[in-house]
Amino acid sequence: MLNQLIAMLPGAAGKGLVLCAELALVVLPLIVGYEMAKAYGVFERPWTRLRPALAAIGLGPGGLVPLLAGVFLGLLYGAGILVSVSRDEGLADSERLALAVFLVTCHAVVEDTALFVILGGSAFWILAPRLFLALGLTAWLARRGRSRN
Repeated sequence: MLNQLIAMLPGAAGKGLVLCAELALVVLPLIVGYEMAKAYGVFERPWTRLRPALAAIGLGPGGLVPLLAGVFLGLLYGAGILVSVSRDEGLADSERLALAVFLVTCHAVVEDTALFVILGGSAFWILAPRLFLALGLTAWLARRGRSRN
C-alpha cells in the first residue's frame, strides 16, 4: 500500500505543477492588468456612462474601483481595496453594504470562470447565476434603502 502511494507521487506532483502553472496563467495577468490600469489612472477618469448602472445597485462613483477589483481579482483583494477607498473617499455605509453584498455573491468573476472552464465547466452556467443573483440582491437592497429614506 505504501509503495503504491510512493509510486503515485511523481505523477501527482507533475499534475499539481501543471495546475499551478495554469492558475498562474489566469491570475497573474489579471493582477498585472489591474495594477497597470491603476498606475495609468484608468479608474480616475469620469465614468459617466456607468453612473446609472452604479446608481441602480446603490453605488456612487467612488464604489467603482472596489467593485471592479472584487469582480476581477477576488474577494480578498477587493476587500482590501474597499477598505482603502472607504477611508480615502468616505464611502457611505449604504455603499459599503451594497459592495459587500455584490462581492460576496459575485467576486472573482473572470478568475473563477476561467479556472473552472480550464477544469471543464461551462462559462455560462458559472457566470450567469452569479451575476443574476448579485445584481438582483444588490438592486433590491438599493431600492429598499431608498424607500426607507
